[in-house]
Amino acid sequence: MNFLSKTLSSFTSGSIPYTIKEKIIDPISPSTALDRNSIWTLYNGLNPKDNSPISIFEFNLKEASNYQKINLAKNAFKKLKLIKFPGVISIVDFIENDYYLYIITERVIPLPKYLEENKLGNNSLVAGLYSVAGSISFINETCNSIYGGLNFHSSIFVNLQSDWKLGGFELVTNLNSDPEQPIYRLSQYMPQSWYEFASEDLEVIRLNPKKFDAIRFGNFIMAVFNNGMVNTKDSNLPSKLATITKKLLSNKPNLRITIAQYLKELASFHKSNPVIIFNEQLNELKFLQESEKLNFIKYELSNFLQDESNNDLPSGLIHYKLLPDLIYQYKQLSKSSTDQETLSILLNLIIKYGCKLPVDEFNKLIKPIIIDSFTSTDRSLRLILLSHLPEYQNFLTESDVQYKIFSNLITGFQDSNFMIREITLKSITIIIDKISVKQVNQELLRILSKSQVDPKPSIRVNTLILIIKISSKIYKNSKNSVLITVLAKSLKDSFIPSKMTALQGFESLIDEFSLEEICSKILGHLAISLMDQKSKKVRNEAKRIFQLYLDSVENHAKSLPDLDIDEDEEEKQFFKKFAPTEQQSKKEEEIEATTLSSNSSFGWNMVSKFTSLGGEMNHDFDKSTPDLTRVSTPTQQQLPIQNSIEDDGWNDFHDNWGGGEKEEEEEEEEEEEEEEVVNKPIIQNVSKINLGKSTDIHTGSKPKLPSKTTSSLKLGSKQKSKTPISTLNLKIEEDEEEIDGWGDGW
Repeated sequence: MNFLSKTLSSFTSGSIPYTIKEKIIDPISPSTALDRNSIWTLYNGLNPKDNSPISIFEFNLKEASNYQKINLAKNAFKKLKLIKFPGVISIVDFIENDYYLYIITERVIPLPKYLEENKLGNNSLVAGLYSVAGSISFINETCNSIYGGLNFHSSIFVNLQSDWKLGGFELVTNLNSDPEQPIYRLSQYMPQSWYEFASEDLEVIRLNPKKFDAIRFGNFIMAVFNNGMVNTKDSNLPSKLATITKKLLSNKPNLRITIAQYLKELASFHKSNPVIIFNEQLNELKFLQESEKLNFIKYELSNFLQDESNNDLPSGLIHYKLLPDLIYQYKQLSKSSTDQETLSILLNLIIKYGCKLPVDEFNKLIKPIIIDSFTSTDRSLRLILLSHLPEYQNFLTESDVQYKIFSNLITGFQDSNFMIREITLKSITIIIDKISVKQVNQELLRILSKSQVDPKPSIRVNTLILIIKISSKIYKNSKNSVLITVLAKSLKDSFIPSKMTALQGFESLIDEFSLEEICSKILGHLAISLMDQKSKKVRNEAKRIFQLYLDSVENHAKSLPDLDIDEDEEEKQFFKKFAPTEQQSKKEEEIEATTLSSNSSFGWNMVSKFTSLGGEMNHDFDKSTPDLTRVSTPTQQQLPIQNSIEDDGWNDFHDNWGGGEKEEEEEEEEEEEEEEVVNKPIIQNVSKINLGKSTDIHTGSKPKLPSKTTSSLKLGSKQKSKTPISTLNLKIEEDEEEIDGWGDGW
């Protein structure tokens, strides 16, 4: 049993050397008009040799419902092997066994399905009818045969190039040497749709068989223009075609014309059809020399493509007939790179029409050309690539963008041509989602920082828009800093749209910034725009955005605790930290006790008493404090002590804090003293005075004068001097071991 199963399976569809895909027509289990009007099961398939698309027509010889149709299938199988013509469906292979008949053809689709999926204009429909008429005329006149099986549902197929191809050879009969005479013997087994076209009996066919094909062709024309309906009073035929169709359908056999006569009478009409002209030109292109092909592409092709809507060119005609030749010419010409203009034309057409291909075909045919063209430094090619980027960006993967395109793409930012710079910037915006975070931060931001100061204003605006768009890809540790810097710079731009874009950016990114950043950085930048000198619109927008940020700050402030801390807390903490220790001298403790009252602390209130204008303590402090920085001018001889004290101006010191007119007088007197002693002998062995080490402070007493008999004054000696008169009564006692608290700078 297993052996039998394996033997049977070897003759099934799975045993043919072709890959069977989806089913298009199923006459065994009919559910559509196509199923009911065909004797063949139709599959889409692939040829494993080159992975090219094919169609597979299958007839099950063992199916009971097919017994009466076997001879029809075998006749088609036989006649397709014999008749070869451009308008006849192209055959790839024939396979026959005891169970199945297979006809392997080019990839095709039934005409009704094609018309349903593609809304064709009259020019394309007329061109399709022209192809069918030419094929049947060839069978009638050259092959001396009758086609016989023409009908709307199962006779005509359309290939990828949008050519209407003749199939359905079940009733093809040679009028001279066909002993089986299928048209007479087998027509009764044809599907029901075939009879919808029949208006005469078989005896009439014998009298003039070629006119039988003519009347069926007339009905076919009606069906094509009326969605498959044959007998209709309201015909949609063009006027020129309507007249000739009446002759095909004439009830008088002697007035009825053949298909060959139909083509002859409409010769001028067909020659003016742009679809027919273009198709014939492409068919002839393969026979031209390379130079002639390039001249056609460069100078004539645009005439056919400049207005596609009016010319009504079928998509397949361009995608599968024109495009392959364009690709071939581009590859050949790019090797020499001698004609950049033609290369640009070719690349433009390749991308324009290649983007309409299915994904697998685009990846195979078009994507390698695009990636390779990005390496070119030619501006015209770069402009074409970037102009069409919105059309083909969906075909590009992240890997394609990051590793094959990005590094070449960003070179456009350095181009001296502003058009290339601007379109490069716009292109980055299109594919930004496919650029890695690393590329954004390590390469793109550095480039955009230069674009933000580009001489062209629109480039500056688009740069800012792009930076805002990629904000989510900027590293978090530098994101806000970058955004604030960029937006603030644009607020200072002279171009008003840049300012408006920056303000809109601040609005859209408000949730990105912390309150600290808002207060310390952003509000200040926005405040500048509140007084923009050029645009009221900018000022109004800045006011609105400023208020948004200010509201966010105020809302946060409302959530803070309603507390007031001790204003003197910091001052108290300072004295706690730096207060005298127990090891300090008794004198320092007495000074601190004198300074700080027993009932209050030395806080901010105490300081304010010293610093308040007009305060009594302030006045006393001025009069009781000597100039700690003053150093008397040493003389070359001992001057009268009383005069030197008077010259120093100590009597008036308390009236001049920090120097004044008295101090200026003192300086003048000192200069005069220096001039008097300049020529006197220098007294030897005069020691330097150690300021601050030889003075005792006595409240209310005058400074003591040094003895005239002293030969020298040594620094650090305990020579006593009188202190300036002070009205501030500080109770400070002299410590024999410790020096007073002013330090050594007295």
